[in-house]
Amino acid sequence: MTTAESTPAAPRRRVSVRRQQLAEEFLASMKALKRRMELAVPADLSEEVGGVTTHQLEALVWLMSSPGGIPMNDLARAQGVGLSSCTALADRLVRHGLAERSADPTDRRVVRLAATARAQASVEHFQKERRAVLIELLAALDDDEVATVNRLLGAMARAASPEAQR
Repeated sequence: MTTAESTPAAPRRRVSVRRQQLAEEFLASMKALKRRMELAVPADLSEEVGGVTTHQLEALVWLMSSPGGIPMNDLARAQGVGLSSCTALADRLVRHGLAERSADPTDRRVVRLAATARAQASVEHFQKERRAVLIELLAALDDDEVATVNRLLGAMARAASPEAQR
């Protein structure tokens, strides 16, 4: 029995045709924006870090936010992937010299993953490029519209957080 089969589905409320259309438009926009952000990784940066993906660079951003590294379970949760996928991701980062595994000093069953010094410059370059593309995309909106988008996306993010699901 899979987890999905063992967990009862939450009752779904009836959704209007208009809301379904809006959801489809939202998904299409998100897909286009995600693709544009993925294209923001310059070829020289990709080559510099051994061809790692945007997903891997985003994982490094998480690792950089915690100097002592983070437990693999926490990284998996942050990336929205299973532990086995996170392990494969960690393997690639370690192989490229961008991360190191270590035992947790308080619980040897826990494996921590930390970014290496080599990863720091790459992450800073990635964030600079991603920020520049986002600023370029936001130029289509005025400041009040950007503030509204931020407020609405923040509300959606809070509703999607694990705490809100309880």
